[in-house]
Amino acid sequence: MTRRVMRIFSPSIPVVTPGGPAPSDSKNAEALADSLEAQFQPVKNPSVPTAIEVVNEAMQATLLLPQVRVS
Repeated sequence: MTRRVMRIFSPSIPVVTPGGPAPSDSKNAEALADSLEAQFQPVKNPSVPTAIEVVNEAMQATLLLPQVRVS
């Protein structure tokens, strides 16, 4: 009971879109999806070929490991 009385609630910050604050949950979801889509795009031209090579070698080594059965 004391925790409930002592808890201070802060309002959530509205999601701001290019057209202003998002007025509904569906607009919030759409704004979040657009933001994530803009941030996470596939890399077409890797800028660090040596890092790509290290990752490829690690993946090959993992694929060549014997499969361990868990019973």
